[in-house]
Amino acid sequence: MDLSTIWRKRVARAGASGYLGDVGRREPEEVLDALSALTRSLRAAAAQTYAAFEVGSTQARFLRHIGRHRDTSQAELARATASDAALTGRVLAGLIARGWVRRRRSDDDRRQYRLALSASGERARARVEAARRQVARRMVSALSDADLDDFERIARRIRAAFDAPERD
Repeated sequence: MDLSTIWRKRVARAGASGYLGDVGRREPEEVLDALSALTRSLRAAAAQTYAAFEVGSTQARFLRHIGRHRDTSQAELARATASDAALTGRVLAGLIARGWVRRRRSDDDRRQYRLALSASGERARARVEAARRQVARRMVSALSDADLDDFERIARRIRAAFDAPERD
């Protein structure tokens, strides 16, 4: 959302009173909208980069997680990637069909599946990691060192606000 749109929204909210509020501060929804727009842009850039080698964003996330957490269970994968069981099963079926993931029953709990990357899965994961680094470099190249410091400070502060217990 550009500044003129933000200004028009503030003027519309002010109504007949003409009071624009604290002009130096953004409305909370505007900040959330800006963060959402940033997230959409980064996800779109990643999806476009992954699409070059026919990998979807969820597949990429699963390959990265399974590669970093050897012998993870299907349930652990779903929790770690905030995916529901049905989506996890569908995406894994595709990764297994491509020969990138091997799934076997757990020796400890026969109800669980354990997951591992095959050699071709490791190669696919390497391509995913390289693509992710490319998106990260593109993002960081748009920022100065001071911008990056500010971004990290702000991100820490926002995370801390949500990690802290909410007060009534």
